[in-house]
Amino acid sequence: MKVVFLLTQDRGGPVDLTVNLAQELAGRPSGPEITVVGPAPVSSAGQPWSLLRTTQVRSKTDLRGFAAVARLLGSLAPDVIHAQDRRAGLVASLVAGSKTPVVMTFHGVPDNAAGRWVKAGPLQGNRPGLSGGSRLLADALVARRVRCTVAPSRAIAGFLHRELRVPVRRLRVIHNGVAVPPQHQLGNDIRTFATVGSFAPCKATPVLVEAFMAVAAKHPDLRLLMIGDGPDRRRCEELTRQGAREDQVEFTGYQNDVYAQLEPADVFVLPSLNENQPLALLQAMATGLPCIATDVGGIPEVISADCGVLVAPGSVRSLRAAMGRLIDEPRLAARLGVAARSRVADQFSLSRCADHHLQLWSDILGNGPR
Repeated sequence: MKVVFLLTQDRGGPVDLTVNLAQELAGRPSGPEITVVGPAPVSSAGQPWSLLRTTQVRSKTDLRGFAAVARLLGSLAPDVIHAQDRRAGLVASLVAGSKTPVVMTFHGVPDNAAGRWVKAGPLQGNRPGLSGGSRLLADALVARRVRCTVAPSRAIAGFLHRELRVPVRRLRVIHNGVAVPPQHQLGNDIRTFATVGSFAPCKATPVLVEAFMAVAAKHPDLRLLMIGDGPDRRRCEELTRQGAREDQVEFTGYQNDVYAQLEPADVFVLPSLNENQPLALLQAMATGLPCIATDVGGIPEVISADCGVLVAPGSVRSLRAAMGRLIDEPRLAARLGVAARSRVADQFSLSRCADHHLQLWSDILGNGPR
């Protein structure tokens, strides 16, 4: 079996997942022949140079990029094309030959259309507007052209069927997967909170900083690691200056060694307003970190009360209370970390994710959904 993973972006969760899957499958003795087509990835999963065929599609109107992908796919002659980001799905649906099945993974709803998707928080019920509505329409059209759309969570599968009218027979739920690294060693006390993300508005990083400021007022030895970069970084830095906590909050910028960056952490926090099934959360859980995350999107399918703490999206008060609780109950934090690691190993491992992708492609090439 020859499979091409198609990407048009060079970083982010879809890229990390693609690189991880490609290397996992290519490393199996009887695995498929894997090629990654797209820009050179900047990924915590490494650089799959031996699997990569570099090409760029810089926008949905980049006709030269479309043509380059078409030529490359023609020379590779894959049995299956698997698009792993939104633009890649559009490209593949337009340039693939009629005999080559295309699969697309739908990693999440655009932030400007999240009001149609999230069930709680500040974004709930917001109208998508012209831009968000047009993106959802494009997603629906692409989903009708491809053979199958992979939904990383049951929640997003429900959204695709309910809101975008994607037939159930053209949907397959395959949870994201991550490698399970060595066990993270927690100290006796909670001293360092950490987050990883793009610092886009829907990541709600200022909410985390505000909650941390309130908690740190009673615990002046606390630290906060802000791993990532984006438009809200400046606002977060302003908040730390206003609270005179610059020496307790570290902004690392974008990093591609997530597991190493999380090493000093005692608790991972994900304050997002819009998520599907975030790899950063799975990675933190895999290390054995206790995690606090918002009750939004597909996150409740990953975290339950026995392996983490769910908080209301957009609520500084709820987040502050959860952080304070883990500080006060380090034994609870340790138990949650052990349970989180076990849950990822059992249900969200990279190996399990790869197995399910192999089954999907085999079904499509045999008697899969049509």
